Amino acid sequence: MAAIETNVVRDLLNKIGFSNVSILSRDKIEELKGKEFILVQDEISRNLYSKYLKDEKVEWQSVFLRWDKEKVLAELPVDNARESKEPFDLEMMKGAYKEAQKSSDWWRQIGAVLVKDKKIIALAYNQGVPNDTAPYQVGSIRDFFQAGEKQELSPTIHAEQKIISEAAKNGIKLEGSSLYLTHFPCSLCAKLIAWAGIKKLYFTEGASNLDGRKILESAGVEIIHIPQNLLQ
Repeated sequence: MAAIETNVVRDLLNKIGFSNVSILSRDKIEELKGKEFILVQDEISRNLYSKYLKDEKVEWQSVFLRWDKEKVLAELPVDNARESKEPFDLEMMKGAYKEAQKSSDWWRQIGAVLVKDKKIIALAYNQGVPNDTAPYQVGSIRDFFQAGEKQELSPTIHAEQKIISEAAKNGIKLEGSSLYLTHFPCSLCAKLIAWAGIKKLYFTEGASNLDGRKILESAGVEIIHIPQNLLQ
């Protein structure tokens, strides 16, 4: 809708039953004084409120109409995921944490274990490129960004990216496999996991950002949580 001319949008709304639709312009702002408003919790509405409507009565609605910066950077807890206490799953997740200890990333150490037919087929951890010490030789790109921001700009290869690439290099088909991750994948890695054919994703820590969880679930990937206290 944002790319359509405002008068066309008004006409469309009139045709589907909204009888009193007006186009708001800067010179008509004064006409809004004393009215009550319903605004959506997004960046555009918040800017409108802070600039013109601070003294007016506003009801805020938390509904998703479009992406804005706050929603893009938000980290959402992965609630209602099935939990596993199976000894095999606990053993695999312990292996993922052991693998994570190999990472030289001071900010976060991620480990991954790829399993098919109850057999480990690959292990990986997040690693600096072109070598593991590169971020400390020239400085880390991530020092200039908040967590979750500009994820594509990174001096490291994520554990998920590395393990899927290694499987591809070795000619291993991942259809129906399971991936054990110490942390829930970022949105970019979630897409790789979904398209690789992995069917079960086990995680212990972290949250979903952007559309990560939605991408996985829409591809039929089952998300399973392994509580950290079971790994002691």
